[in-house]
Amino acid sequence: MPISGPSSYLQTIDEFLTHWLSADTTLGAGNEVVLPGPFARAALETLRTTLSDKRTALQGKFTAQELARFELDTLKTVVLLRLNQFNEKVRALHPGSKWERSLPLVPGIGEGQGHFVDPLDRANSLWTLMNADAGISDVVLLDAYTQTLFATHLTALKAGYTAYNNAGAIVSITIEERNDIQDKVYAILKSYRQNLPTYFAKGHALLDTLPRLTPEAGSTPDAVHAVGTWNVPTLQGKITWDESTNANLVRYEIRFCSGPDYSGDNESVLGSLFPEDPREFLTDAGLTNPGNVASFKVYVITSTGNEKGSNAVSVTRPAA
Repeated sequence: MPISGPSSYLQTIDEFLTHWLSADTTLGAGNEVVLPGPFARAALETLRTTLSDKRTALQGKFTAQELARFELDTLKTVVLLRLNQFNEKVRALHPGSKWERSLPLVPGIGEGQGHFVDPLDRANSLWTLMNADAGISDVVLLDAYTQTLFATHLTALKAGYTAYNNAGAIVSITIEERNDIQDKVYAILKSYRQNLPTYFAKGHALLDTLPRLTPEAGSTPDAVHAVGTWNVPTLQGKITWDESTNANLVRYEIRFCSGPDYSGDNESVLGSLFPEDPREFLTDAGLTNPGNVASFKVYVITSTGNEKGSNAVSVTRPAA
C-alpha cells in the first residue's frame, strides 16, 4: 500500500519489511541488504515499533483533548444560560437604567476564547457592582443562583480553557514527534527502493515486486457519500455509505478522528470491508462517554494503491 498519509505508514512499512526479509533470505547470511547510513532491516523494524507506540500515545492525547473540550463545552453552556438569565432579570427589574444600558451582549457558544469570556467578565463585574449598590436588592437568578456561584463557574471556565489549550499543545507536539519518525521511515523506504537494484539483476522477481511509495498517477477513485448516526440498540456510532463503482475497488476503509473536526493528519484506521460486504460499520471509537463527538470518513481503496475519502461525518453520543 503506497503512503497516502499518516494512517498508511504502518501497513506500508510491513510491506517493505516482508519484501526486505525475502531479499535478505535470497541473498543469504552475511550478504543482507544494508542501506547507506548504515541501515539494516532491523533499523526499520525498530522505527516501526517506535512509530506504532507514538501513534498509540497520540490517540491518548487526542482522547484527553476531547475530554477537555467536552468539559469546556459543558461549562460554556452553564454560564451562557446564566448570562441570559442575568440580562433578562436586569431588564425586567431596572428597565431604562444605567444597569440595563451596561449589559453585555451574549456571545455565541462557538465564539473564540476572548470574544466568549470578555462579556462574562463584564457581566460578573456589573453583577458585583449592583449587589454593592445600597439602593437595590442583590440580583439572584432562578434556583437561588448568585453572583458568587457565577464567579465560581467563570473561574472554572477559564481553567477549562487553559486545560483545553494545554491539551491541544500536547497534541501538536506529539504530532510533530510522530512526523519526525515518519520522515525517518520514508527516507529508509526510499533508499531501499533506490538501492535494491544494486543487489539484483534487472528483471529479478524482487525488483518487479518492489513495494510502491506513492500511488500510480491518474487513478484516483471517486469518493462515496457517507452518513453517520447514533445507533441506540448497540450504543455505537453507525456509518453507512453508497456503493463505489470503481472497477479497481478492493476494499472500503473506515477512519476516524476524535472530536467534531476531521483531519487527515490525525486520522486512524478503524477497519475495512470488502466490496461485497454490507456497507455499514458500527463503532464506539471516540464515543465511549455521553457527550463525546467523533468524526469519520469512508475511503475507497483501489488495487492501484489509490484512495479517496468520503465526506466527513460527525456522530455525537447523547448525554446520559
